[in-house]
Amino acid sequence: MHEIKLSKNIIKLQSKFPFPYIFLHGDLKNLLTTLYIDKEFQIRGVDVHELHDDDIFSKDQVIKITNSLTDEIERLRSDNDKLTKEILHLKKKINQI
Repeated sequence: MHEIKLSKNIIKLQSKFPFPYIFLHGDLKNLLTTLYIDKEFQIRGVDVHELHDDDIFSKDQVIKITNSLTDEIERLRSDNDKLTKEILHLKKKINQI
């Protein structure tokens, strides 16, 4: 069993659940782990891959990582667009006062 400490603020930054949390650990930082965390801060899934010197990432690992990161980038881009529109809307309201 492992103990993992994460800031509860990480939940506030998410708009999609469960969200992936990816990190390296192990004595040699040779384990790549993805946790899937829900909005109640419960772990709903785990993927652990042992990294080797001869092939740091397999093709499947690269595809999974790339897909997760691409999805997250798209979600963040969408969130950014929504927040930018909301800021502009609020600025217009303030200017009307």
